[in-house]
Amino acid sequence: MSNVVVVREAFDWLEARPGSSFIYEDMKELVAYMSKVYPKLEWLELGFNRVKFINIVGTIRLSRVQIDIIPKLRLGEEDGRAALLNMLGVCGYVPYTMESASVSVQVVEVDLLSWIAAGFCLELEKQLKRGVAADYVEVEENSQRLKGRLMIAKHLQLNAADKTRVYCNFDERTTVIPLNFVFCKTLALLQRKVFDPSIRKKILQLSGYLEDLEEPGDIKNMLNQVQFDRQTARFEPAFRLAKLILSQLSVLHRGTKEECFSFLFEVHSLYEMYVGRVLQKMPLGSNAVVWLQHKEVKLLKNDDSGQDNIQLIPDIVLGERQDNGVEVWTVLMDMKWKAAVKYQQDDIYQMYAYVTGYPHAKSAFLLYPATDIPDPSRNWTLAADSGKRIRMRTIRINHWKETKEDLRRILAEAGWTEDL
Repeated sequence: MSNVVVVREAFDWLEARPGSSFIYEDMKELVAYMSKVYPKLEWLELGFNRVKFINIVGTIRLSRVQIDIIPKLRLGEEDGRAALLNMLGVCGYVPYTMESASVSVQVVEVDLLSWIAAGFCLELEKQLKRGVAADYVEVEENSQRLKGRLMIAKHLQLNAADKTRVYCNFDERTTVIPLNFVFCKTLALLQRKVFDPSIRKKILQLSGYLEDLEEPGDIKNMLNQVQFDRQTARFEPAFRLAKLILSQLSVLHRGTKEECFSFLFEVHSLYEMYVGRVLQKMPLGSNAVVWLQHKEVKLLKNDDSGQDNIQLIPDIVLGERQDNGVEVWTVLMDMKWKAAVKYQQDDIYQMYAYVTGYPHAKSAFLLYPATDIPDPSRNWTLAADSGKRIRMRTIRINHWKETKEDLRRILAEAGWTEDL
């Protein structure tokens, strides 16, 4: 079984030592793989026979070892893994979220690759039990009985002396379609790379539904050919997971070894998407609007050109749609993926620009992930406008229900009370 090494992003050094779980050959393979597949080498900080991962979380499978990269933020290994799995689930990278604390205790013992593989199997199994995806293809056949439409010209050409056959054209239902080839390839690859016995057993069971198909060679071409209709739309979630898995495997990266692959996520973007998704699922009122990466407001108007300048892009904007269709944005949020030990003045300037540029905004929040440090909350009121405030808060990320509770409290502070 492959070794699994767990490190915290931007915190732990992974050192290559003889006889350890991570040796010098693993280090060379890691650097070569990341250089080829992820040219953004700022994701790696290299030292002498050691490496640190910067601003990414996820998993990297090498030939001999698997590296799970979890959030740091003064969380223990179990809390860090639970936080990552929770965010991946809410953001839709796996088709389930942790519904209870007991579930979260169970999953922290599972490596990240097994978690994603289990998610794919769960989603695919739900649909395969209802029937394998199929489509109709046009077939021409010199048959012993008429099926579909008689092809007169070819019939006369081939069967002039044979009264027992008829050349016809008809539609035939088949499971030999690109979508099933994608599932077949994904299952075959996971079978080679996942070592959890229960998941391997499930992969074998699902492969039985597609046993008539051979593993395709050109998977890129198959991915591009997949189309959905009313009959196959139910397979879209499983296909998205399969595409995610295949897009990270080295079979789609020319020049890399198939033994190496990864699922990596830029951690600030994941955190931002996670908070936004939780907000979008909260009952904020029928007229509420939640925008991620809002780009509707600019800070200045250029007197010379008449153009608006300085684009403002808050991570999250909340507002309400008026009866005339106009949206009034009142709450602004910006995510900060770092420990809230001390605020940075640049962040305050940024929030000042936001709350000033949005004329109806009353509250702008800097939101940090909660850690084990004392409550770092801060509050400011704009000297030029006592009706506008900037606040610094933390939110728990180990479980989406805790995140929802914290966001409800934060919105109540901002005066947003409808349906909370």
